[in-house]
Amino acid sequence: GSLSAPSALFLSYPSQLPQHHEGTSIHLRPHTSPRHNNPPPDGAGREADERIGEAEAGVMGQREKTHEDAGGPQHTTSRVFGIDIKGPRWFVFLVCCAGVFGGGIAHDFIQESVYRTPGYDFGWFMTLCEMLVFVVVARVELHFLGSPDENNFKHVPWKQYTMLTVVLAATQGCGSAALSYVNMPVKVVMKSCKLIPTMALGVAIIRRGYSQLEYAAAVMLCIGTALFVLADAKVSPNFNPIGILLLGIAVTGDALTVNMQEKILNLLKCSKEQMLVVSNLMAAGWVFVYILAVGELSRATAHIATHPSVPLLLALQSVSQYLSVSFYLALIQGFGGVAAVCVTSCRKVATIVLSFAAFSKPFTVRYVPTGGLVVAGIVLSVLAKKSKDGYSQSISAALGLGGVLLLWSLTPYAMRQ
Repeated sequence: GSLSAPSALFLSYPSQLPQHHEGTSIHLRPHTSPRHNNPPPDGAGREADERIGEAEAGVMGQREKTHEDAGGPQHTTSRVFGIDIKGPRWFVFLVCCAGVFGGGIAHDFIQESVYRTPGYDFGWFMTLCEMLVFVVVARVELHFLGSPDENNFKHVPWKQYTMLTVVLAATQGCGSAALSYVNMPVKVVMKSCKLIPTMALGVAIIRRGYSQLEYAAAVMLCIGTALFVLADAKVSPNFNPIGILLLGIAVTGDALTVNMQEKILNLLKCSKEQMLVVSNLMAAGWVFVYILAVGELSRATAHIATHPSVPLLLALQSVSQYLSVSFYLALIQGFGGVAAVCVTSCRKVATIVLSFAAFSKPFTVRYVPTGGLVVAGIVLSVLAKKSKDGYSQSISAALGLGGVLLLWSLTPYAMRQ
């Protein structure tokens, strides 16, 4: 989603973490290549859409590891950039939430700021910069924390990455370019609806069945997204249907990318970190060829010459996204996919609120129930996978809230009849 960093959800962290910690602390571990003895990628031996069905979570991390001291509070550990964040669960949870919120909101705020720069209209160039920064940061992380095998790129089968990187380039490029035609809130809402093309592809290609709760979540997402876009089209003077088309391509590409990435992991037996570097580097090559052919590279370069702050903003935007995804994965590792989805959904709401507060744009009260309906659909789609794990009350609450928001969303249209 807004957490839409190229292949970033395939970063992983050690599954074996120390289970006894005293006090609250954040400290750097010794250099021990912790990933060298990792278990096989989580996707091995599963159907791809069972992971994707976690809806927007991209849940591939490990489950929570907790310890309860004798008579003391529960402790847990999460890991970001080789740093162990450990202590009481509330402390680790707040640190991870702060990282997800800080990085994600900063990314979207900077991205919209760049598009507010006079004359800036270069979404594909922005994608190129983001991919290159991801390659550099991921490569540095591998150098210091990865095993010797993960740092060996001499025998990478580049041909195996061709289709994946073409789809990845198109997905990220269309997502960024869409901001030339629609507002940031519309992008955030539409990028939250990966479940819709995921289920459509699952039914059409592999004839997979889905539960009634998953279909209910999909209906919430479809109606909520459609009404949100319709509300924006009514009040926004800059609304252009081309932006909706580009976002539709981006969301569908997100669903395809996860399937392709899992195939690469299982076929090549490479690490997720190595795939992150290779796939983003190759996808950046496709984007470079495209913007060179259409002339966007020369126009963007000329624009930067008169606006020297733009390259710095693009770099900060990319690093913020990488940081957000890293904390997001740590959140999954320590607290599970449901908590991660709830946090990211709240982060998206905060992004939309900040977008309206910081940048002048038309507002209608219809954004509230329609956006809320999308959030309820996202949460329900994840809870649907956990229906046997004691989440019945949460599922009922999500369904009830979705029903109320649906009625609120449709009331203005019913009253016009």
